[in-house]
Amino acid sequence: MPVTILAATVSQVRAIVVTCVVTFFVLHAFFDIFGSTPELDSSGIEFHSGTDRPAPSRPAERVGSEPEDEPEQVNEGVPISEDDIPHGISVFMPDNFVKHLVLPRMSGEDVTWLTYFPEDLNILTKTYLVDPDNGNTLPGTLTVPINKGHEAQAYLTYIIDHYYDLPDIVIFTHAHSTAWHNNDLQLFSTPAMLLEMNYRRVVEHGYMNLRCHWKPGCPGWIKINTTEYDDFKKEEFVMYRSFMELFPEEVARDGVPDIIGTPCCAQFAVSRPRITQHAKERYISWRKWITDTPLSDEVSGRVMEYLWHFIFASPSLARNADKAVYCPAEHVCYCDGYGYCFGGAAKLQRLMEKREKAQELAEQLKAAEEGVGGKEDEDEEWRREGIKQWKMELKRMEGECEREVQYARRRGSDAKMRRGEVGESEFSG
Repeated sequence: MPVTILAATVSQVRAIVVTCVVTFFVLHAFFDIFGSTPELDSSGIEFHSGTDRPAPSRPAERVGSEPEDEPEQVNEGVPISEDDIPHGISVFMPDNFVKHLVLPRMSGEDVTWLTYFPEDLNILTKTYLVDPDNGNTLPGTLTVPINKGHEAQAYLTYIIDHYYDLPDIVIFTHAHSTAWHNNDLQLFSTPAMLLEMNYRRVVEHGYMNLRCHWKPGCPGWIKINTTEYDDFKKEEFVMYRSFMELFPEEVARDGVPDIIGTPCCAQFAVSRPRITQHAKERYISWRKWITDTPLSDEVSGRVMEYLWHFIFASPSLARNADKAVYCPAEHVCYCDGYGYCFGGAAKLQRLMEKREKAQELAEQLKAAEEGVGGKEDEDEEWRREGIKQWKMELKRMEGECEREVQYARRRGSDAKMRRGEVGESEFSG
């Protein structure tokens, strides 16, 4: 079946090439994600080496299943086209925004995925080496003053270094190509997220967390006045004092908010005006706080992780409490942010429950194939037949979920449907 690309001015040839490249990472993602259990610990940040210049796309094979009968609950209002929109292909019209992609990395780590962005995406990568070897670091390599504060050290260094020469949009991400904290429906793939993103939303709203899922982080992750230590969120116990030190002007004017909430994990995009609403000197002071604080590398980084949305909040929000919580509805983030429009929050929730059940079945199937939990007198033929039935059921469930994703993407390719689903205040064109 021929592939129909729904972004009007993007040529089919380039779209197919980009699709093929993302296929490689999609397949790689399945090995990474489903072969191990992700840990909900944003401190486990991986840094990768990279490039400061995007290269042309490279071909691979297309991934995706053939569409089957449409599920009843997603039938209404689907665009006429029945062709799949492969992961990594944007449903949005091309834009002319200039973008920088800022990534901290460790020496020797791989970020070859950075070379696969098409030139018309207008993304220039800025990779910061956080563990430079002064004897072997090449001239011109971007580095940080000290390897402390996790990604925050590199993010602030970039802003300080480029404050007077910022692009339209700056994207701040970790350097791994796949991660548990990336979006589930985009196969946990960083390249897919960046290729599919609606950059008009960033310009329209000023700030966009790349993660749509609320957990962990929303709606009220940090209870800033807590007196109880929680090892799962070490940053909570020190947030009150840290907030006082980082934002003395805001505290003097409006006090310390009670709750801080935003989706984890320090990956976001921000417009130039939102960055320059603060003087360069403030970014210098925030980086100095990271350097001087007695808090560890991990904890200082996680404090900043839950404050970026506060720093880049709309100037129209005067109260600290209003700026302290940034939790867009998940279906709005997926629909207006990436073009996955399911018809509302309830339908997205049902899909996520189906995907969770499929994952549980996949884990049970793996255990059964490995003989975990089997009995000594168990009939082998009966066991194999049971495994066969489980495989068929899993294939059916995964196929149904992927079809619903495809129908959502088709709806997302229609601006009127996006507007109708998210509402006028959230719609970004």
